[in-house]
Amino acid sequence: MDVILQILSVLFVVLWTARLASRKRRNMLLWAGAAALPAIAVYLIDALPDAFTILCMAPMVGLVFIPARPAVDGEAEEDPNVYCPRCQHAHEPGPNFCTNCGWELSRPYATEEATSDASPAPEPVMASTTEDAAESAPAAEHPAATPTVDPVLAAEQTAEAGAAATQPTSPVPDPGPAFSAAPMKITKPLTASAMTEAGLTLFNQGRVREAVDQFTKAIALDPRYRDAWANRAKAYNELGLSDKAAADQAQLEAI
Repeated sequence: MDVILQILSVLFVVLWTARLASRKRRNMLLWAGAAALPAIAVYLIDALPDAFTILCMAPMVGLVFIPARPAVDGEAEEDPNVYCPRCQHAHEPGPNFCTNCGWELSRPYATEEATSDASPAPEPVMASTTEDAAESAPAAEHPAATPTVDPVLAAEQTAEAGAAATQPTSPVPDPGPAFSAAPMKITKPLTASAMTEAGLTLFNQGRVREAVDQFTKAIALDPRYRDAWANRAKAYNELGLSDKAAADQAQLEAI
């Protein structure tokens, strides 16, 4: 059992050293090999004591104090953080809502200046071509001839019109409105209590991570709302994040 724990400890130190070397733009294989070298020496040389493996941490400690190598020309430095579009607060990748203002991180935030700058595009004006003008010119020069009216046919049409005028007209039914107004949709107010109730509903459905987002949004709306802190601590315990659950419990006791 002690050998397995020792191997896992050395492996953790080697991987963490490689991670530090990558962040400071150093050779990962070189620094990881330097961290694993004392453990390999203890395994190959029986005369060395097991305590010699403590030197595996020396490269990792050295990387903590070594400054990062400057970026090469044309190489952009990657920022792993996610920033809130509304308040520009930095977050680690994972949560969906800002812990500072409660804004959804994937939703863009449009400012008043951006909306006021947008102006409607002018409507296109169709210009008449020379061919249309040429076609309309002969029509203006030769007016249409007036048709001749047969006197017998005109007398029959006059009689039919008089008979139609003497008949009583039936009232036309009112067709009613062309459309009906859609019912107004009533939504819940954006309050800490409403966000906490939504989180409890998601928690009872087994959607614990989404419930944590709702509790976080409720805390952002009202940092002194005790139910939000208590329910988020319960959700963290459900996810196995005992450190975050203890921090929420301490904050709950401080309120």
